[in-house]
Amino acid sequence: MSGITASRNAPLYYGFRVTVPQNPWQQGQNPQQFAPHAGYPQQVPAGKPRVPGTVGFASVVGLVMPPLSAALSVLNFVIMIVMFGKYISDIWSALLTNMIFVGIAVVSAVLWIVFSLLMRRGRGWARTVLVVMSAIWLIYTIYSIASFLVAVGGNFGPVFSSPSAIIGLVQMFIIVPITTVLFIVLVFLKPSNDYFKAARGR
Repeated sequence: MSGITASRNAPLYYGFRVTVPQNPWQQGQNPQQFAPHAGYPQQVPAGKPRVPGTVGFASVVGLVMPPLSAALSVLNFVIMIVMFGKYISDIWSALLTNMIFVGIAVVSAVLWIVFSLLMRRGRGWARTVLVVMSAIWLIYTIYSIASFLVAVGGNFGPVFSSPSAIIGLVQMFIIVPITTVLFIVLVFLKPSNDYFKAARGR
């Protein structure tokens, strides 16, 4: 008879000693039997938010394009010295001005590299600094383009015969507009904004 045994200390009922069955939870229980199902929501520790493609691409732009522009500025300065070296006493002020701009370009390239890496790690203030730098760079380039067009007056023949002038045109009309506009657009797209908000909340 199920659940009926002849235990000595158990109470006597109708000539039989009846014992309470053992705890069913202790009889051959399977730990996996009571584990939560696969679909059951479990608490996941908060981790570092994933870098979206927009921020990743913007950081690549900041790591590549400004250093490329600085390298072209250095190359342009070297070409000027080689071409006009014998007239250095007459154009030393122009060379000095060029040297200052080259130094600014190199320092700016280093800052772009540093802040681009910080921005990729979720630092919103680094994004703000780079946006300000992009705006200043773009405004100065627009002013340079306007001054250049006024100076040449439509006569582009001598310009395209000078390697130094060609490098300057590549920087003004290609590198700077693409770098600044593309960067500003990328860092303010929705995935970028969500990433910086999540990184700020950590």
